[in-house]
Order: sequence, then structure tokens, then C-alpha cells
Amino acid sequence: MMLEGKLVLVTGGTGAIGGRLVEKLVLEQGARVRVLVRNFMHASRLARFPLEMIGGDLADPAAVNKAVQGCDVVFHCAYDFSGNAVLQRKSGIDGTRYLCEAALLNNVARLVHVSTFAVYSPMSSGVLTEESRRGKAPNSYVSVKRESERLVLSHHGKKGLPVVIIQPTLVYGPRSSHWTLGLAQQLKTGVVPLVDGGNGFCNAVYIDDVVDSLILGAIRPDVIGETFLISAAEPITWKAFYEALEAALHVKSTVIMPEDRLREEVAKSQRKPNPVAPLLQAARHPEVYPQLVSLPVARHLLQALRRGLSDERWNALKASVLMTEDTAVLTAAEVEAKAKPLHLPDKSLLALYLTKTHVSISKARERLGYQPKFDLERGMDLTTRFLRWANVA
Repeated sequence: MMLEGKLVLVTGGTGAIGGRLVEKLVLEQGARVRVLVRNFMHASRLARFPLEMIGGDLADPAAVNKAVQGCDVVFHCAYDFSGNAVLQRKSGIDGTRYLCEAALLNNVARLVHVSTFAVYSPMSSGVLTEESRRGKAPNSYVSVKRESERLVLSHHGKKGLPVVIIQPTLVYGPRSSHWTLGLAQQLKTGVVPLVDGGNGFCNAVYIDDVVDSLILGAIRPDVIGETFLISAAEPITWKAFYEALEAALHVKSTVIMPEDRLREEVAKSQRKPNPVAPLLQAARHPEVYPQLVSLPVARHLLQALRRGLSDERWNALKASVLMTEDTAVLTAAEVEAKAKPLHLPDKSLLALYLTKTHVSISKARERLGYQPKFDLERGMDLTTRFLRWANVA
């Protein structure tokens, strides 16, 4: 355990990857762990460990420098999804710059920067390596991640900062907000379309394999200045990935949709939304609708609305919120059966659905000593246990 007794800083320690990294650093590596925490309300998972938590924000250079002081290794796992594109850019880029400068000032032995394979977007079918071409950034997330990588490598090339960049693929497993909990919520509340049979390649990787690669990035000799793609041993199909999640949740919520039909639906969804759309969506919920239409004021409003609409508009509205002519209360089962929304992918996800990109981990195997331990069956077994523990499944 080459990190035993070392003082290690983790940013993003309240997130899925950072939190699991903290667990492994404490329980398996014997490291002395420090975590930079922006919001202590999210730090309950960490409180059971003998570690140091320092309050502060990556956007505050003084707080960053305080957190880095005395550290041997820094793991930069943080990314703020909560703000708009401008705030994400400020946090992601400025925060990375402050961290690099503090690491140089404090003579940190290694900075491990967590990036993403999305920096190679838009991807094409075939083998993806660390040398693959990068096209125009499709969204602000990719743009921020690319610029953060450039900052880290610039501090290495110009100032000698010892860095390693890890680029995970789609990270699933316990507490993964997007590729586990987010998808589980979609599958439980609606219908998820899979384009053209779901036969595109899903480069999913279990969270523990990612965390193991981060630790290797911190201790492996002769990898400073290098970038490593991290994924499972082989890609799977989107159909296989969603079916595994459906089995964990005991639902069947995916449907096969032709590409042209799905693109048409995505285009419709991106048009200017109806201002009452959020209200109508809420009214569809099986627990909300029966209570809503049982209220006298709701019935009066619906009757007034009916008088002001043509038959065609009224029928369309009925279909959207599942009303009956007399606004009788539907059973929860009837509402749920009819009211499930279609969860459409954005353009970036649709592109992922369609491509057959095979992310190569050859470099990580050869240089980093990375060996993935989890295939989909083993990873989803542990994910299922977490979903049951969290009362999601």
C-alpha cells in the first residue's frame, strides 16, 4: 500500500466517484485523507471515517491552497453540475487552475485529474484511443472538461507539475447519479426509447474499477504526464445495459424505436415548451392526479376551462393529463399505465446510442497496470444490492 500514511486530498469527495475513492483510501490504502467540502449537508457519508474535512469552494483560491497544504497526493474528482453553463465553466476551469497552482506551490508529488471519455465527442464507430481525434465540442460539459485537461497538461509541460489524467467512460454503480440513479428513475417513471434495437455500444464501467485506476494513477511510476482511458474489458450493447437495470428494478420500460422516429420526437421536445407543461407533467403523476381532481376548486377550474376550449383542444388536453369527461378519479394503476412519459435522449446521448465505439484500454493495461475486475453481471449484482438498500428497487 504505497499510499499508507500519506496525506491525500480529495476534491469531489461527496460525489459518487470521490466518495468511493475516500472509502478505499481509508479502508484499503491506509492513507490519511483530507476532503475539500463545499456543503457539509452532503458529507454524511464521509463522517464515519477518521478523516479531515475542510470547508471551502474550488472557486476560492485561498480555500484551495489551505486544503492542499502538506498533501502528498491530490485527487481532483470534483465537477459542479448544479449551476448553468457559465457557472460550470467558472468552477470547472478556474477551480482546476487554482488546484494546479496550489499543488505546485506545495510541492505535491502527484495530481490525479478525473476527466471523461466524452472529451473525444462526437465519437465515431471503431476503436477509440487516447490519440483519437477530437471534433467540435457538442456541449459546455465537454468544452469545460477539455479546457481543464489542457490546463493540467500545461502546468505539467511548462511548470513541471506531476500529473496523471484519468478518462473514465460511463460510470455506473452505487450512488452514480446519472448512469444508475438517474436511469433508474426514468425506467420507474416512464418509457425509455432504444434506437434501432439498442445495438449501439455502451462503454460502461463499474465504479470500483474507476477508483482503482485513480489509485494506480497516484502510485504507478513512470506515468507522469500521461492520459488513460478507463473502461470495462469490453463494451456491451445499450440493450444489454438497460435490460440489466430493468431486471434490477423489476420493470420493463424500454421500447425499440426507429432512428427517424426518435429524431423526430427529440426535435419536437426541443421546441419552445408550453408554459403549463410542468404543471401538466406533475398532474400526470399517479399520486398527484387523484388528489388533484378530488378538490372542488380543481373541478370548477376544469369546467371553466372546458367551456373556453373547442372540442379538439379539449380532447387533446384530456389526453395529456388523463382527464375523463366528468373528471372522475382514475385508480393509481390506471393512471400509471397511461401516464408514463417518454424519456427522450438529448442529441449527445442519441449519438452515443447510435455509435459502435469500442474504447480501448490497452494503454491503461500496459502502462498503468489497470485490470478491470467487473463485468456487467458482477457490477450489476452489486448495483442491484445498492438499489434495494436505497429503496429504489
